[in-house]
Amino acid sequence: MVVVQPFDFSRWPIAVSDLPADTYLVGGAVRDALLGRTTLYPDWDFIVPRDAIALSKKLADQYKAGWVLLDRDRGVARLVFSHTTVDIAQRHGETLLTDLSDRDFRINAIAYDIHHHHIVDPLGGLLDLQRRQIHYVAPENLAADPLRLLRAYRQAAQLQFTITPETRQVIQALAPQLRRVAAERVRVELSYLLSAVEGAAQVTLAFRDGVLAVWLPSVTEERMTHYHALESTLANFPFPALWPALTKSIAATNAPGEPQRRTLAALAKLTCLVNASDRQAAEELTALTYTTDEIRIVQVLCRLLSHWLVPLQQPLNREQAFYLFRAAGSYFPAFVALALSRGIPKAHLVPLVRGWLDPKDAIAHPPQLVRGADLVEAFQVLPGPRVGELLRAVEAAQARGEISDRPQALAYVAQLLKGSTEPRPS
Repeated sequence: MVVVQPFDFSRWPIAVSDLPADTYLVGGAVRDALLGRTTLYPDWDFIVPRDAIALSKKLADQYKAGWVLLDRDRGVARLVFSHTTVDIAQRHGETLLTDLSDRDFRINAIAYDIHHHHIVDPLGGLLDLQRRQIHYVAPENLAADPLRLLRAYRQAAQLQFTITPETRQVIQALAPQLRRVAAERVRVELSYLLSAVEGAAQVTLAFRDGVLAVWLPSVTEERMTHYHALESTLANFPFPALWPALTKSIAATNAPGEPQRRTLAALAKLTCLVNASDRQAAEELTALTYTTDEIRIVQVLCRLLSHWLVPLQQPLNREQAFYLFRAAGSYFPAFVALALSRGIPKAHLVPLVRGWLDPKDAIAHPPQLVRGADLVEAFQVLPGPRVGELLRAVEAAQARGEISDRPQALAYVAQLLKGSTEPRPS
């Protein structure tokens, strides 16, 4: 037993005095404190000897926190604060050792006595921290919850640790068991892995060890090469003005931990792991319970990669740029990162980035000159396919720079209808 006080109690959302005797802080919070590591959205996991659910309800009322029952049978509940969560769990078994022996990895099986400032490490987690490695507590613990297999690579990526060969062997044998895990849990764990700044090496190991195959069957060595290239591109991104758009949260919820891992950058990485076909990519992501918005973004990126990498080998002309911007929309920064990672010269992207950043740029942000209702009213054209043909012809002329405002667009349509000008294909 080591006597230490590595924690800044001022960061804790609840007072130590409100927790009973024999309460221990466990899991990632202890590990991170011993490593001197801080996170934007810390999670605090406490184990108490009895009455965990009743205590959690009392604390939620006292601190005006949200309350979520996580597992009634095991006695686990969560308090949700604005920038952190606190889990209160009933001790598993008769002793602290029994509880710690049921955990996934030794670095997560270290306990901290919050009242006496004691570190309890019966399984060798401190030595693993010193060696910067991840080792299982017991193979049967990983088999009991196969999500822990994926978690090994996520934590290795976040901490920049290595997974011991013995642990990888167990994971390889158990990898098919990931089919038993609820898709939503897999998605959350995968999202954390993709949000790691330097995670490509661990994502590659997860692929080679068979952990990704169950839920991401399209991953290949070639796609892992693309993932590495993208991570390198993001680490040295040459367009800092696009960075806020890449890292802005697209999460539909403000739950702690969600915003920083649900970004355009993370979805660009995800695009490297799904099928190149936008339809098949959607099927894979639907199975993983990604949101409709997230699936749509990945589909757009898949289509952009399919259609625009060859043209971008040369500088785009005005008309090409117009249609690229229309296809990319607000996801353009993610496509820039992907294009750079696939070898598109920076010089070919510079004018496009400059235009996208200028809200007045008529190519990157073209105004809609006329609508279908305008044509019906102005020219008595019957609603139907002909209106769509005329709108596409107007858009094509706009893309070529032949028209730029509403009067010109209406005059152009009038010429088309008179038959003096045939619509040029877009």
